[in-house]
Amino acid sequence: MRFTLRLLGTLALLAAVTSCASGGAAGGSSASSTATPAIPIPANSPLAKIKVGMASDEVFATIGQPTAQNQYQTGKAWIPFHFGGDNYRTDARYKGLGVVVFSQNNAFTKSMTVIDIKYDPAEPGFEKKK
Repeated sequence: MRFTLRLLGTLALLAAVTSCASGGAAGGSSASSTATPAIPIPANSPLAKIKVGMASDEVFATIGQPTAQNQYQTGKAWIPFHFGGDNYRTDARYKGLGVVVFSQNNAFTKSMTVIDIKYDPAEPGFEKKK
């Protein structure tokens, strides 16, 4: 009887932890009602040369080094035995152009590829404090 209760308690705790881990935005930002729509990239902008899937070295060779970079961990970095990609992301900020977001390819390399391009002519070139 005591073993059965302990087993049921463990299973309930496991179910609660699993449901908390799968809910919400574990690896990114959640959409909110105040989110601004994406601005289309003009053809004459240097960011128009960048495509999703390009390597970071290729991006830097094409449009130059960013004004500032910010690297951060995603929720996937905390998944046990997760050897896939997207454990870390890097925002490359270009003053007056926008932000190029890179994602780590896999857990065993530091190579990064483009996953998002955010055109913003008002980009200050550094991370805005909230």
